[in-house]
Amino acid sequence: MIEIDGDTHAAPDQGAYDSTRTAWLEKRGYKVIRFQAGKVDRNLEGVLEAIRRACEARTAGGREEGRG
Repeated sequence: MIEIDGDTHAAPDQGAYDSTRTAWLEKRGYKVIRFQAGKVDRNLEGVLEAIRRACEARTAGGREEGRG
């Protein structure tokens, strides 16, 4: 799951909410990858590369565990 966080994620209580939500999703087998919206705007190629690497790592891990 890819999340692009905008300005609302700078709110003091948002970090705790994001952490709780991420833990809930990861318990259910999802991998959460977060990027700040500004980073996506400034460095789309780098963000796409990070997503590609995360997908490759997850795919390789699944094969090693017999899930892929």
